[in-house]
Amino acid sequence: MNSVEILDAKSQLKAKAEEMINTCKHEVRMFTDDEQREYNETIKKIKDLNTEMKDLEKRLNNSDEEVKQIKSNIKSIKKSMEKRFSLVNAINAIAKNQLMDDVSVAVNEAGREEMRKAGLSMGGQIQLPMSELRSAVTVTAEGEDVVPTDLYSIMEPLRAKNVLVQAGARFLTGLVGDVQIPVMSASNVGWAGEVAAAADGAPTFSHKTLSPKRLTAYIDISKQLLNQDAIGIEQMIRQDIVNAINSKLEATILGAAAGSSTQPKGIFNGVTYTTVGDMEDIAGLEATVEAANVLGECKYILAPSAKAALRAKAKGENVAESLYNNGEIDGTKALSTSHVAPNKLVYGDFSNLAIGQWGPVDLTIDNYTQAVNGCVRLVINAYFDAAVLRSEAFAFGQTAE
Repeated sequence: MNSVEILDAKSQLKAKAEEMINTCKHEVRMFTDDEQREYNETIKKIKDLNTEMKDLEKRLNNSDEEVKQIKSNIKSIKKSMEKRFSLVNAINAIAKNQLMDDVSVAVNEAGREEMRKAGLSMGGQIQLPMSELRSAVTVTAEGEDVVPTDLYSIMEPLRAKNVLVQAGARFLTGLVGDVQIPVMSASNVGWAGEVAAAADGAPTFSHKTLSPKRLTAYIDISKQLLNQDAIGIEQMIRQDIVNAINSKLEATILGAAAGSSTQPKGIFNGVTYTTVGDMEDIAGLEATVEAANVLGECKYILAPSAKAALRAKAKGENVAESLYNNGEIDGTKALSTSHVAPNKLVYGDFSNLAIGQWGPVDLTIDNYTQAVNGCVRLVINAYFDAAVLRSEAFAFGQTAE
């Protein structure tokens, strides 16, 4: 009997008992033996139903508690199955000549697999995967996986921090071998007579080749810091790795080096600068790019000194607003970085700049070079390249020194 049926039966019996009691009050007579027996049975049934109802309520309450306990147990089991990768633990194990835990081994193997697929050789003891597939890395026990968001935390901050990516540069990740990027010219379209042959309007294609080039940097970490068991320390070390990679990558691409088989060519190499001192100069610089039929969204990247110079220049004689104002130059977003040479700036459609990335981050743990200073040196190797796809998509300027 369910709770609804019990309540219904109880209600009916109670009504019948009340009816009999009321009858007794209005009729001055004695119960017959049968009526007395029926009345007693009714009262007993009411008491039994009350007892059964209380028992059912107790069982329902216990059932809720059991469900909560089951859910709690499941949550606890899932938590115990999650394996969180700790870069600090992996570095410590190598620095102390100890074996890495099963999670670090699994993560390292995933990084090595990325390295092999990219066709690169590995020299360090730790390979941090940079794959954007975000698939879990299975460790020793069936179903025990590394938490993906905890593992792949190098590429996302690198993208967010890089000023070129913020400006719209194409960031190609997980590349394998040399990569050719096609570059299409403007179509050759013209007018012709009604029956005259049409000219070939097919665009011409060229290409830019990206090939992996080793970017290397290092950071020194104190042994005392490595012995701290804190999430903040883990995040700080990962951020130091991101900063080291980004600083070198950005400085090289925004530099003026000619480029070689070992490093990308800087976008400022061999360019002609337009002196920018007033609004007319700004308009002329932008017109250079627009005249080349560059249709993408354009932005500025400039040196802090160039930013300061434009902030000090008014748009016009009767205009109080500066050329640079609230992160913009005449309404166009302008990003400032010290990786641009003093007083220099570039304007253009940065989707015409491609940045390629290959394989994982390769880490070498050197616990000898800085041993006298109580530090472990972390040597970082990563593989990148960059190329401007259409040079006419950019115009370069300089402010007066």
